[in-house]
Amino acid sequence: MTGRFTQLGRQLRKLRHIVGGSPSAAPVTTLRRATQLACDLACEQAAVDDAQAAFHDLAVRGILEPALAERLAAWVASHATDVSRAPAQRDDAVGERAMPIGRDLDTFLRSLELGAPAPEIPFEAIVTREPVDGAKPDSTAAVPLSGRIVQLEVRGGLAVITVDEQPIAMTLAAGELVTSFALAAAPTSRPEVHRERTGVTRVVWGPENLAIELAPDFGRARIENDPDRARS
Repeated sequence: MTGRFTQLGRQLRKLRHIVGGSPSAAPVTTLRRATQLACDLACEQAAVDDAQAAFHDLAVRGILEPALAERLAAWVASHATDVSRAPAQRDDAVGERAMPIGRDLDTFLRSLELGAPAPEIPFEAIVTREPVDGAKPDSTAAVPLSGRIVQLEVRGGLAVITVDEQPIAMTLAAGELVTSFALAAAPTSRPEVHRERTGVTRVVWGPENLAIELAPDFGRARIENDPDRARS
């Protein structure tokens, strides 16, 4: 995958941070950058120069849902031709639609990653989470996925998984629901990322013999951890 995938994910995550209260930039500017990246990606994937035609082509090929392709093409057309109002008025109108448009761009990004229509999942503001009792993790391992940051946080030999700073539900390989799992330290090796057409994402740290399977909505994770095998 090209660097545009990562860049689009970053812009979408930045948009969610801005809506959540971060003053780093205006949502309109970030949305414009995300839109341009999406257009570039669509044209790259469809091998055409016109973004609207590219979205249509990706729908015909079964990579995007037709309704999503239509909405994206309509947004790009209106974004490019709306010159009848003053800039401030245009920005206000776009700002009000930032999150719905961002949600469509998020679904577009994940669909390209899967090579098939991705389900629409929550696209919500990111609000910075204060550490419980001010305790910082002993070690962490972060993986950027589809505009989200999946992070392993280890404290006192116990690990939790967060997505965009929010803890998610976890189960062990046997199906047991847990609030944490035993892990001496966060992995330091480079993870391998495998995406399935079902929307499941599998992250594997081979040397540590640790793997997590993330549900399509990033709200749950299944953990496969065998520290004894990793030490052998």
